[in-house]
Amino acid sequence: MERVPRSINERRVFIDTSAFLAHIDRNDGSYIEAGAIVDRLIKGRYRLFTTVYVVVETHASLMRAINPSAARQFLASGLGGISLLRTSIEDEEQAKALILQRTDKSYSFCDAISFGVMQRSGMYLAFAFDDHFRQFGLSTPIGSADWP
Repeated sequence: MERVPRSINERRVFIDTSAFLAHIDRNDGSYIEAGAIVDRLIKGRYRLFTTVYVVVETHASLMRAINPSAARQFLASGLGGISLLRTSIEDEEQAKALILQRTDKSYSFCDAISFGVMQRSGMYLAFAFDDHFRQFGLSTPIGSADWP
């Protein structure tokens, strides 16, 4: 039976670079799973969010993984229906502090900023195939066949 979100907060999903890449790059090991998740998010009328940091990281990653044309296409149309959450100096400082405190983790600056923005926004669902989001305590599709 499909789980129905109970509140507006349960219908908000943060999208990470790893999810964008998995959805766009046919050679990504999570490509098929990402497509199925996107279908569920659309059918469930989830609200999707990301940050400009993720957009920058995704663009650069697509240039390396596929080609500059795919990266341009992502910028031209890859963000349809996805709201950009603004980041602040406080988000950046909090991310820096997290990275310096958690020396047992290899969080990227982009991931650490994403964690802070998600916390500030009251989000806990992260469409991410990057295990760092799960390690930080957020809900991801990793190991979950029916996420979200």
